[in-house]
Amino acid sequence: MVGSNSQSFTRQEWTELMSRVKDRDKEAFATIFSHFAPRLKQFTYKHMGQEQIALEMVQETMTIVWQKAHLFDGSKSSLSTWVYTVARNLCFDSLRKHKGRASHISTEDIWPADYCPPDLVEHYAPEHEMLKEQVVKYLDKLPEAQRTVVQAVYLEELPQQQVADMLNIPLGTVKSRLRLAVEKLRVSIEADQL
Repeated sequence: MVGSNSQSFTRQEWTELMSRVKDRDKEAFATIFSHFAPRLKQFTYKHMGQEQIALEMVQETMTIVWQKAHLFDGSKSSLSTWVYTVARNLCFDSLRKHKGRASHISTEDIWPADYCPPDLVEHYAPEHEMLKEQVVKYLDKLPEAQRTVVQAVYLEELPQQQVADMLNIPLGTVKSRLRLAVEKLRVSIEADQL
């Protein structure tokens, strides 16, 4: 399996590779690293906006994949879902810490203007940025499954179908998690405004 084209690996083959990584198989890890590192670089760059920080996020993600391989459960999620979730959580933790240290940071520092897909730029409105700030502020109050979907759809602006594919769940589940999360966020925001 190692040495063959990782693009064509099945979910089962990725799970088997991770089983070998759990046993500290460096060759299996090298295959996983060489497949995911370039993809993660693009993914983290989109969040962080700086190449050096994106590279650090990739290294940190892959270090966690190696060190915490025992936490991966192939029956619960695909390897790509697990790896991207680790990377996404690291990005959001970094953004939260960064934002906490400097209160003068604007949303443009966190979500650069060129981060918006071109079709959304013409629909830009200041309330859109305010909504993002509120979502980030209350994100920790959501259960992890809902938080992951909200981050992907509202903050990363990924299409719902892509989120469903990435998380390996039905589109209906994405929609219902979003609906529940939006309701919880609305209640939290309204409660704080009283």
